[in-house]
Amino acid sequence: MSSGIKSLCVGIGAMTLLACATGTTRVAPTALDWDSADERWSIHVVTVDKDGADRVTRIWMAVHDGDGVFRTNDSRWWANLSRDARIRVRTNGLDHPFSVEFVDDSPGRVAIDEVFLQKYGVWEKMMFSQARGETHDNYGRLVAD
Repeated sequence: MSSGIKSLCVGIGAMTLLACATGTTRVAPTALDWDSADERWSIHVVTVDKDGADRVTRIWMAVHDGDGVFRTNDSRWWANLSRDARIRVRTNGLDHPFSVEFVDDSPGRVAIDEVFLQKYGVWEKMMFSQARGETHDNYGRLVAD
């Protein structure tokens, strides 16, 4: 390999490492395929902490009526969403931007719990024995920006 090509390869490698180290992630050029995302056990979501830093959190998610949905109790990433409803779903090194629509009504919460029960089955039953719609404090639907 010539020294020029070798230098170029080293430079590209260094830029890639720097991008990873600084948390720079590209925005996905296409919409998230929810059917494909739903096949995963969990996904990463990115919210922004008070200090402006990205908070990457692995969560369970499911799909209801063609939208990604999630639940959580009190957590830092939920506090971030309460401040700023923008969220990114990170898959395959790309970020998919969304806004969160908070789900506060009982029928909406029950519907979300039902899709989690369908997806996670026995794990859902073991971990969340509460009545459907009451398994978590906070429920949300991801809406494309």
